[in-house]
Amino acid sequence: QIHPEGERFDPEFHQAMMEVENADVPSGTVVQELIPGYLIAGRLLRAAMVAVSKGGPAASPNASNEN
Repeated sequence: QIHPEGERFDPEFHQAMMEVENADVPSGTVVQELIPGYLIAGRLLRAAMVAVSKGGPAASPNASNEN
């Protein structure tokens, strides 16, 4: 089972069903899991249906691109 709450929205594993105004968390963060998603042997079986925050501070860029 995928547990996406609190993670950055990833369209590979999450399906956004709605946006929620929440100034406490960065924009694009999963704030609620509506229907769970599942992986089998590391492959996506069903994407998690989630609510995503909007209106908060901009999310920081991914640090993996730094040299």
